[in-house]
Amino acid sequence: MLRRRLIMASACCALGMAFSAQAAEIKVGLLSQFSGPYAWWGKEYQRGVDLYLAQIGNKIGTHTVTVLARDEGGTSPQKSRQLAQELVVRDQVQYLLGGTFTPTVLGVTDVATQTKTPFVICNAGTSSVTQKSPYFIRVGFTTWTVSVPLVQYALSQNLKKAAIVAADYAPGQDAIDAFGQTLSKLGGTLSGEVKVPLGTTNFSSYLQRVRDLQPQTVFMFMPVGPMSAGFIKAFKERELDKAGITLLANAETNEADLGAIGDSALGLTTALHYSPHLENATNKAFVAAYKTKYGKSELPSIASLAAYDGMRLIAEMIRANDGVRDGDKAITAAKGFKWESPRGPVSIDPKTREIVQNVYIRKVEKIDGQLGNKSFQTFTGVKDPWHEANPQ
Repeated sequence: MLRRRLIMASACCALGMAFSAQAAEIKVGLLSQFSGPYAWWGKEYQRGVDLYLAQIGNKIGTHTVTVLARDEGGTSPQKSRQLAQELVVRDQVQYLLGGTFTPTVLGVTDVATQTKTPFVICNAGTSSVTQKSPYFIRVGFTTWTVSVPLVQYALSQNLKKAAIVAADYAPGQDAIDAFGQTLSKLGGTLSGEVKVPLGTTNFSSYLQRVRDLQPQTVFMFMPVGPMSAGFIKAFKERELDKAGITLLANAETNEADLGAIGDSALGLTTALHYSPHLENATNKAFVAAYKTKYGKSELPSIASLAAYDGMRLIAEMIRANDGVRDGDKAITAAKGFKWESPRGPVSIDPKTREIVQNVYIRKVEKIDGQLGNKSFQTFTGVKDPWHEANPQ
């Protein structure tokens, strides 16, 4: 039934091509978490979208852009597919944007492919995602993209014996593969892997296993939020740092979570593609505009940045098509497209449809009296390493 509906939708979309060049309204469907424990993602996506549209006056050429937001409300692939289908078939959106988790993004695969609707993905860190549909493009980041530079940094600091602590779910296994394979390839030694069940709040036994492994460093991967904050605080409270073990992470010191982590985060080194404290002119303007729109104490995040850049990419596709619905032409326009993002210079890899971007080595410091991530080393123009090793 779904396939028949999508085929009909695709035919309707093709029929509409002759008329859409005159259309004054281009619709974009925004999929994210607007309720429940992950609602932070939806709020930040909406902020990034609204900021970009406000800056261009909701106009791209002669066309007006309208964004229709839908709440995925959890991690059900079936619900995400249903919402995407409604947006494309009933509401006639030309582009999809957002997606938070790998399962929900994969739920949209058939809809995007069969109706040739470009889906600009803002998160979902599993590298293989973009291989599932030729209409998938990612503007967030992958676990491999930020993990490989982190291992390279550790080895440059002579931290050669490492343990991996990761949440026990699919993205956690992706992180274990990225850290472990890179470490072995570059001559390091893996002391052991510690998998932590999702939702864990008591880390005592897991940290004791880490202590027993006697690594020089720990590569950490946890979902952003209570779990990652709890682990960082427990690591300090059990004084593993004083035992000579260096904790390294990726997105776990997101500025939105630093308040909950507190001073336990001070000095923690991470690798990520963005910090609101990056010292470049585009980012300074972005942060200033964000504060003006949402409040002086507010800072953009990796989520609002991804949605902001996602709208920038969709705007380019709309320009290339002059408003006409043509998914293939839109994807062609996106491949190789370059722009100056708040995160630094970026482009879309024409082979993988992944964003190519800088990865920053950052340290948590007090910045203007608040905890923040200050970058001190840059890996420039990083392509997703998994795709490099696993070409489509």
